Amino acid sequence: MQSGSGRFNRGLLIIALVLIVLIIFTKVVYGEEAREYTDDEVYMLSHLICGEAEGCSWAMKVSVGSVVLNRMKDGRFPNTMEEVIFQEGQYTCTWDGNYYREPSEETIEAAKYLLENGSAIDESVVWQAEFPQGRGIYDQIGNMYFCY
Repeated sequence: MQSGSGRFNRGLLIIALVLIVLIIFTKVVYGEEAREYTDDEVYMLSHLICGEAEGCSWAMKVSVGSVVLNRMKDGRFPNTMEEVIFQEGQYTCTWDGNYYREPSEETIEAAKYLLENGSAIDESVVWQAEFPQGRGIYDQIGNMYFCY
């Protein structure tokens, strides 16, 4: 009876391992793996979104935050969140004091959503302003242009 039980346990182990590999493969291929992030990243991104778009729609908030993430991947900008946010001349809220306002729960959730899922807009969109710039307009939300 022991030998049959051993084969049964090995069979279950093999099935379990195959299922684990399939789950990992599926998450990697379909991008379902949640990204890890730090409290500092939530703080920085939520405060930037607050300073630039507090009181605006969800779409505006995630678009503003997405530009930060897109810039981090673009060789024309620094590759850390802090350096992107505080790059001289880029975000008004970092020099007018609005960066230090307390973000709403929705704004914090928008930051977490972006940190878990990545940019919510085309990754080539790295410009945001109240006027068109760059190579073209990707979207306009209210008075804000998001450009390539």
